[in-house]
Amino acid sequence: MTDTRPAYGTREWYQAIGRMGGQARAQMPDFPQHQRNAGLASAAVNDMAALGSLGAKAFIRKYGYIRFFHFWRNWKLENPSSHERQVARILDQLQFSYEREAMVLGPDIPVAVDFYLPDCNDSIIEVLGKVHFDPRFDHPNYPNTRRKNDAYRLHRLERAGFRILEIDYRALPHEPTVRGKIIIFLLS
Repeated sequence: MTDTRPAYGTREWYQAIGRMGGQARAQMPDFPQHQRNAGLASAAVNDMAALGSLGAKAFIRKYGYIRFFHFWRNWKLENPSSHERQVARILDQLQFSYEREAMVLGPDIPVAVDFYLPDCNDSIIEVLGKVHFDPRFDHPNYPNTRRKNDAYRLHRLERAGFRILEIDYRALPHEPTVRGKIIIFLLS
């Protein structure tokens, strides 16, 4: 009996394994390296922020913005940044009650803030991490979009009657200064 399978690496061989499905492709000796190379090429072609944006847009088209927003908010609740954890620790030490990632403008207008302090005259504390300043996190075709979006969002919150304190991540290594800013902001 003769072997009728096509030779490894030929066009016919790839066509044959393609018809067998993903498990057959996964058995290829060079498959893991092939997948790594494909991922690196994809990341090199596009800016990571644009790739994230495309994925978010696809999810929003399929399921809607409100569902996307709630997934994002739940992820943020489970994964606070190191800067948010530091501000939370300061607020805990000062014994101020707060809500993290609180939806302050209602369920129909989804806006979540880092820290909402309802007992302190509807105060909001926003921690501005590196993503808010670094141009690499802007869409490659639209520079300064992050800061413009932040300014618009803060304007909406101020119009709704909230007091807002922004804390720059570069100030957080000087914790006594940040603690003083928070105390002055919340008690004024």
